[in-house]
Amino acid sequence: MAKRISEAELILPSLFLMSLNKDGIIATNELISKLREIMRPPSEDLQIISGRNDDYFSQKVRNLKSHSTLKDYGFASHAKGGFRITDKGREYLQTNKEILNYLLVNDFSYFDLADSLREIEKNRNKKREIFDENVIIQEGKKKLVEAAIYQRSSTLRDYAIQHFTENSKISCHCCKFNFRDFYGECGKDFIEIHHIKPIFKYEDENLECILQEAVKNLIPVCSNCHRMIHRNWGKPLEIQKLIESIKANGLRNMVI
Repeated sequence: MAKRISEAELILPSLFLMSLNKDGIIATNELISKLREIMRPPSEDLQIISGRNDDYFSQKVRNLKSHSTLKDYGFASHAKGGFRITDKGREYLQTNKEILNYLLVNDFSYFDLADSLREIEKNRNKKREIFDENVIIQEGKKKLVEAAIYQRSSTLRDYAIQHFTENSKISCHCCKFNFRDFYGECGKDFIEIHHIKPIFKYEDENLECILQEAVKNLIPVCSNCHRMIHRNWGKPLEIQKLIESIKANGLRNMVI
């Protein structure tokens, strides 16, 4: 069984939810409900604890108060039956805004999300850098993304394209569509990169080593397949199931 989530992994998403409220205050029950929504804990963490009214997940959220986790760090104070984010908490959230956004919008599994948040808290004093390829490619926000993020994402994209190119061609991992075959030269090297697991690095880590590891958790996909994978936020379609569906239904319906 994967490691159950602890209070440490709830710090950043809790501060994020506090910051969404105008006064920076969130009641404990509201925090539990919204953390369930954005983190999507598995059924084993939603089992009621013997002799209590809480499940394992909600108990961890309540422990943020009973163990003074957020208060001891100076990130939040106790207020109105819940929490109020402090200036220090807002500063910590701002420092990690980019990576938290990356983790929450990319449909990563609960356990991958928890592992990444655990890693952030273990290395709180280290600067983290992200490769937010999905934001750039899917949403067309190149001009709105910081130059440093765009540069890292471009580096990862170029490395992935080189890694997955065979015989001067790169095709969709799922349906085998090739943009150059279909569109000619204007489609050369065009592909989207799907992140299977979160990818980020600390500023003192070697970029080449990160890239070599990163490609193990990337796959090239066409725009259609990428959208199908992420069609239902919070429940990404498994790659193998998509491939099986394409084999069973897609090829016979293709119009050339």
